[in-house]
Amino acid sequence: MVKIKVNDSFLLRKILNDLEDQFSDNIISVYGIGSYFDESLPSDWIKKDLDLIVIVNSLEAIPKPDWTEIRYERKKLEDCEVWLAFNTLEAYQNKSTFEKQSFSNYEWSLLDLKLPENSIHLYGQDIREKLPDIAHLNYDFDDILARSLYHFDNSFKVAIKSKNTMESMREFTKGVFKFGFYICIYFDNSFRYTSIRRIATNIEKLHEQNILDDLIVDCMKQSILFRRSNTFPEDYIKLRNKLVLYIFALIGKGKLHRKMNFNELKYYLKNTFRGLKYLLKFAQKIKKNHNQLKLKAE
Repeated sequence: MVKIKVNDSFLLRKILNDLEDQFSDNIISVYGIGSYFDESLPSDWIKKDLDLIVIVNSLEAIPKPDWTEIRYERKKLEDCEVWLAFNTLEAYQNKSTFEKQSFSNYEWSLLDLKLPENSIHLYGQDIREKLPDIAHLNYDFDDILARSLYHFDNSFKVAIKSKNTMESMREFTKGVFKFGFYICIYFDNSFRYTSIRRIATNIEKLHEQNILDDLIVDCMKQSILFRRSNTFPEDYIKLRNKLVLYIFALIGKGKLHRKMNFNELKYYLKNTFRGLKYLLKFAQKIKKNHNQLKLKAE
C-alpha cells in the first residue's frame, strides 16, 4: 500500500503510522472527515476533533468493547479528541450491514466518503468508485434530526452535571451544525455536502429564499464564530433554549419532515439514543409554563 502524502501534522502521521503497524495487512484505506481536514474553513478555526474512517478487509482482528460489536477507538492525543471508526467496504455498499458496524447515519456517512469535497483520502486504495450512487438517497430524517438533538441534550447535560461551560458550548455548536445539515437536505434534495462551510452557505441561500427564519442563520453564524474564537457574542444558553424551543415548535406545526403532538414528541425524546432526558425535561417545563399561562388567561 502507498501512503498518501498529507499535511505536516505530526499527530496525523503518528496515528497513521500506528494504524499501519497494527493493522497493515487488514487496512484497505483511511479517510479523514470533519473540520480537521476541511481546508475551506478559516485559518483560525479551532480544530479539536480528528475523525478517521478506517476501511478494513475484516473486523475480526479489530478490538472491540465488551458492550458492543461495533469497532471503534476514542482517545485524546495532544489537544485533540481522536475518533477511529472501523468499517468494511461491504458496509458502505449495504445499509443494513452498515448499521451493524457503525453508530453513524448511513446516508450521511456515504456522502462523507463518496465526495472528495467531504473527506480526504489519506492512505491505501481510493474506494470511492466502489461506493453506491448518491443521486437518489432515501434519508432517514428521524435519525438525522435525532443526532442534532443528541448534541443539544448533551449541551444541557454537561452544563448541569459537570458545570463545563466550554464543553456545553461546543456541544451546542455540534447540534447547530447537524441541524443545519438536516435543514439543508430536507429543503434542498440536491444538497450533498457535509462540510460546515457548505452547510452555512446553503443555510444563507434558504434564508434568502424566505424558507428559513433569522434564528437559524444567527445560530449558525454564532456557532462558527465560537469555533474560531471560543466565545459567543451573546448568552449561548438563551440562544440554545430559543433554538430548541423553535425546533419543537416546527415539529408541532408539521414544518419539518413529520408532525408530532406533545405526547408524540415526548415519546420520540424518551426513546431516542436511550433517552434525551434533558431535552425531555425542557419540553415538559415549557409545556407546564404554557398551560399555566393559559389558566391565568382564562
